[in-house]
Amino acid sequence: MADDIMLTVDGPRIPKPIAIEDLLLTRPMFSHHLFLLTLDDKLFLAPIRDPKKVIDVGTGTGIWAQDFADQFPHADVVGTDLSPIQPDFAPPNLRFEIDDCCSTWTYPPNHFDFIHIRCMYGSVAEWPAFYFECYDMLYDVYRAKIQRRHLVPGGYIEQAEISVRVCSDIGDIDPDSVWGENNRLFFCAGEASGRTLVIQEKLKGLIEEAGFVDVVEHQYRWPLGAWSQDQKLRDLGRWNQHRWEEGLEGWSMAFCTRIMGWSYEQVKAWNVETKRTMRDRSLHIYQNVFVSPPMSRHAWVWAE
Repeated sequence: MADDIMLTVDGPRIPKPIAIEDLLLTRPMFSHHLFLLTLDDKLFLAPIRDPKKVIDVGTGTGIWAQDFADQFPHADVVGTDLSPIQPDFAPPNLRFEIDDCCSTWTYPPNHFDFIHIRCMYGSVAEWPAFYFECYDMLYDVYRAKIQRRHLVPGGYIEQAEISVRVCSDIGDIDPDSVWGENNRLFFCAGEASGRTLVIQEKLKGLIEEAGFVDVVEHQYRWPLGAWSQDQKLRDLGRWNQHRWEEGLEGWSMAFCTRIMGWSYEQVKAWNVETKRTMRDRSLHIYQNVFVSPPMSRHAWVWAE
């Protein structure tokens, strides 16, 4: 899960950044709280009522999967990730598995009626292939229900992603500013690694190409800092600033040194300037968030 940690993976895969040990739990908690604030304490937007089998792809620390399993104690929930950083304790209806979502899925057909994906930017090289795997899982559920004459709709996939591009509420970002450099940096780093960091704006189209229908996309804003006059946005801005301040060194150090060829000193200096600039409330900086939930042939996508 990109927003939790990025671990170095041995083998042919591009190494992923690894965050400082203490941030493995704190930054995902900030993100989870931000999503709850955004969705008014809802864990998802898809109109599911009685899920039976659910998978949280790229579960990271497992915080979303734990909350979902608590909310739906009769659902069989599995959280998958390449990194074994999940807690030993979990609700009885939740299990964690070490698995690579970019490989062929080994689950049987007719298996999941809800697939949840969040903050996977920078983790998947072939998004179309990934969505086709999801479609196959959900389409079999949909087809089986029709054969059994059930009238309920098919399974759902929901994906939520945070745009790494920052914007300003008062005009275009100066390309020579820290934030202009930030936007170039993460675009170039993603492309160089073969795992794009700017999947957010393409979610809806790629999900539709995989065969999903009735794709609904919701867009939200997360300010960076408490500059908004709106109380909810101001709260989101405070938490998002904490998220950046806690996680910046971990993921920027990995991306910049391993992929972009920066020195340690260059990254440290850039981080200092970035943190200084993000406290400037006059810039009105924010990120977009996308959330998309569609049904088996349907999907929901949402972006921040």
